[in-house]
Amino acid sequence: MVVDRTQSTAFMKKGDREKRVRSGTTTSVNMASANPLYYAAVPKPQLVTLDAKTAKESHIDTVMEIDSRFLDGIGSGCYPGYLGNDFKLFGKPALLYRKFTHDLLDQIAKNAKQAPKRASVLNGRDGAGKSAELLKAASVAASSGHIVIYAHSAVTWVNSSRPYAPQSGTNMFTQPELATELLRSVSLVSGNALARVPLGKEIALGKKKSLDATKTLTDLVNVGLQTPSLAHIVLENLLEVASTQTKVPVLLAIDEVNSLWCNTLYRDQSDNILPANRLRLINTMLPFFEGKQTLAKGWVLGASSYSDLRFMPKDLNKRLNPPAMIPLANAELSKDLVAFPPTELPFDVIPMGTISAIETWALMHFYHRTKVIASPITKAIAGKRWLAASGNPRRIFAGVTSYF
Repeated sequence: MVVDRTQSTAFMKKGDREKRVRSGTTTSVNMASANPLYYAAVPKPQLVTLDAKTAKESHIDTVMEIDSRFLDGIGSGCYPGYLGNDFKLFGKPALLYRKFTHDLLDQIAKNAKQAPKRASVLNGRDGAGKSAELLKAASVAASSGHIVIYAHSAVTWVNSSRPYAPQSGTNMFTQPELATELLRSVSLVSGNALARVPLGKEIALGKKKSLDATKTLTDLVNVGLQTPSLAHIVLENLLEVASTQTKVPVLLAIDEVNSLWCNTLYRDQSDNILPANRLRLINTMLPFFEGKQTLAKGWVLGASSYSDLRFMPKDLNKRLNPPAMIPLANAELSKDLVAFPPTELPFDVIPMGTISAIETWALMHFYHRTKVIASPITKAIAGKRWLAASGNPRRIFAGVTSYF
């Protein structure tokens, strides 16, 4: 096997080493002369796949693999936050099944019978695991037969990284490429669920296109995929029909949900900054998070993000006010976190605090299995790391990978 490299000191000295051949700007080296420890394959431990059947109390504090069918559906590499890099290091997409996760999935199951009147948002400090919990929730909901509309990064809707265009006759702006991608994700992760829901009424999709009442949500989504210029109106009708029907529960899950209320990096024709609600895609989602539109069955769930404060409105940041991290005195500290009064915001807040010392041990034991940590892990070592990181999962991970 031959690999390309630029710089490395991880080659054993051999008197009869094969000659290195320059190839472009890199050097091709025969792997027979490479240090096997440096180039060791990433271990891929056998893990239980997290889905509707395995989301059990007996798996709490166990690292589980995220369902590959769901990940393929949302798109290759479409992972929230830092999780993509983590998964590469682990050799597979795997996350800890926490007590918090179990309770969140229990709530999804309850809401599948009757949806709450208000949306909920996971909120906590950077690195608390909000994105990981939302990803696990969306994956399990999809395996349970929900219609899952999952956006792993709402920041990409507002940071001017994707095409947009003014909508004729209005002050709104369209993003058909993003709308099409979202429809494709829904189609791939919830295809069977979509096919179970009839439209129930004729839907007009432009001057020459309409679907009769006997068609299903699958037919509706396919129109948007085949004709990207209709993606927005298809998405709007998908949400309207899905939110009112009672055959199949719906999970609308948006990460970095604070982006829905920010000032974007886009500008209008007069070079004025565009507020997020002038983007048609965001304007479609806002009513569900502001209580103006609800689901019949299912849950509207988001996760806040503080990694880029340009997209965290100051007023929203002040009202969310994630609890400060302080050195832990005991494993039950998270119980002292105060839930935010629901009257302050148009959605309910689910506070995320710290992980426990036992959860830290489970994580670090997994890091050892995947060779992220070379030395065996004891509960005493895990406890020290837990205290040093104030129980923050991202800080724990950063602490053990700081030499990478």
